[in-house]
Amino acid sequence: MKKNKKNILNKALELFNDFGYTSVSIRQIASEIGISHSNLIYHYKTKNDIAIALHQELLVKALELNKTTIHNPNFIESLFDSTKKGFEILYQYRFLMIDFNSILRENEKLKQIILEVENIRATMYRNAINQAVKQGYMREREYDNEYDSLILTIKIFSDSWISSSEIYETIPSQEIIEKYSSLFVKLFFPFLTEKGKKVFLLMLDRESA
Repeated sequence: MKKNKKNILNKALELFNDFGYTSVSIRQIASEIGISHSNLIYHYKTKNDIAIALHQELLVKALELNKTTIHNPNFIESLFDSTKKGFEILYQYRFLMIDFNSILRENEKLKQIILEVENIRATMYRNAINQAVKQGYMREREYDNEYDSLILTIKIFSDSWISSSEIYETIPSQEIIEKYSSLFVKLFFPFLTEKGKKVFLLMLDRESA
């Protein structure tokens, strides 16, 4: 990526996270990095284009994380590890979650991208859960679409935890990530087998040590 484009994205990310997406203008971004407005819009014509580019950065990092965890034969270990790392990535781009509805109302292209990504992510979770059942870490479903409901709960949590933390938390960012990633993995506990619960509790002990 050209240096100017990277500088624009880095500064935009900083300003969006600090002041909110809707409060930051393209002119402000240009001024902060010492370039002209016309220079900035040569690279990104609108603020929506910047948001799409930043989401793409997030997506690339998330896909790289998935590559490193997808082959872990221990579902529980992978769950703990990938959740914390994934939440760290999300928090780097937290403006997307904090201003989620406002951004998507005016950025139809990004909305479509996110809907497509969500479908892919749901499939990934479905495959991971099926594998965890085969490995004996998660139990068989007890009613129709039980795990589809869990995947929907995961989506809702993923979309909202950063916004919630902005309202209720006064602790440092790393503690926020640790707190909410711990809450997230605990969503899985009621679905675990005795084997899965044993490994889960060992992981909890390791995390709190």
